[in-house]
Amino acid sequence: MSFLKRAKKEDLISLATELGENPAPTFSKVDLVNLIQGNKHYNDDDAKLRFKLIPEEFKKKCLHHQKNLEKSWREFSFEISNYFQEWIEGLKIDSFEKLKNLIITDKIKRRAPLEAKDHFLDEWTRLVSLSELADKLDEYELVRSDRKYETKRKQQLNPVEKHSESNQRTVRHKPFTGTWNARNMGYPSRNGESKQMHKFSCYSCGLEGHTARFCPSRVP
Repeated sequence: MSFLKRAKKEDLISLATELGENPAPTFSKVDLVNLIQGNKHYNDDDAKLRFKLIPEEFKKKCLHHQKNLEKSWREFSFEISNYFQEWIEGLKIDSFEKLKNLIITDKIKRRAPLEAKDHFLDEWTRLVSLSELADKLDEYELVRSDRKYETKRKQQLNPVEKHSESNQRTVRHKPFTGTWNARNMGYPSRNGESKQMHKFSCYSCGLEGHTARFCPSRVP
């Protein structure tokens, strides 16, 4: 497989050794690949997992691979073609109908809400069936709308609490803008005017400033 040709030489030597082969240090990468693939214990899927080249990784490489300035456009197109081939082979796409579904499914995935991607995270990359993906997204939207309706219904059934919270948010204390009048000992008002404070007067002697209980004229 082409992904073996892109692996590092030391990794290929390690894999060949684990398969029971005895590769020489002078072997080229092509020799190592042929040696590995010719081994009866070699498993292509295990090798992909070993090098972490699952279908989703091949897809990313196919979409985001950049051309090396030292390579020709022909070499670049060959690399892109290999990544695409590994991508569809990893997903077992072996017919035009499956390829069409894969392309349309990938487009739908790009437009799906992020919450849906997180919800189906464990199986998202393996969803290649157009009908299966559409059914799962419809089911997710249905459950989500039911939850929104239930939340709204609970809020409508408890208007008192909601009204109380609203009042707490809207109550604002206005700042005092009045002035104190120190001369007449009055209380300030918000319009800046002072309210005159009533003085005590004695009903015994008629003088102000004290009450009859403390009137000097009543002292023996």
